[in-house]
Amino acid sequence: MGSSADLTETQEAILEATMSCIVRDGLDGMSLRDVAREADVSLGLLSYHFDDRRALIVAAFGLANDRLLTASIGSLDGIDGPEERVRAFVRGSFNGEFLERDYLALRVAIWAISRTDDQIEVVEKRTNAQYLDTMATVIVEARPGLDPRTARHRAIDVTALQNGLWLNWARYADRADLDRGLALCDRIALAPAR
Repeated sequence: MGSSADLTETQEAILEATMSCIVRDGLDGMSLRDVAREADVSLGLLSYHFDDRRALIVAAFGLANDRLLTASIGSLDGIDGPEERVRAFVRGSFNGEFLERDYLALRVAIWAISRTDDQIEVVEKRTNAQYLDTMATVIVEARPGLDPRTARHRAIDVTALQNGLWLNWARYADRADLDRGLALCDRIALAPAR
């Protein structure tokens, strides 16, 4: 399956249903029948678009990752100042659907299965690399004297903190904690170049 832009309406509906079933029933409990019922398609149509359960899961996780990356990169639209671009990018994945319990449950499932499934690991690593590349680029734009390797390390540190913030939000949904954590991400990313 290509990028999310290449999906048909039916494929996207099937993948939405897959994500819902994973969140509701867990990976082990998700069945093709449940996905077909949730998507309001026949099992035959589901099988026409996706070869098997694994292909369906990989494509659903790919779509979830693509949406997160697209939203994060899209957060830079219309933002001019280099420091403001860093702040916007840091916050790009901390609003709307990305703070909903279902999305966070899906995110945890992606992290967990990427440790044991080679295809999902590839999808997760590709998305993470694109995310880190973009963040490192906006960091260098804001701190032109910064070595690109140092910017990459900062991007990795910020991303690790962001992942922790998602988990904390999933457990407590405390806006003050989230805002304080995002401000710490800003300080890491925007520390002066030495």
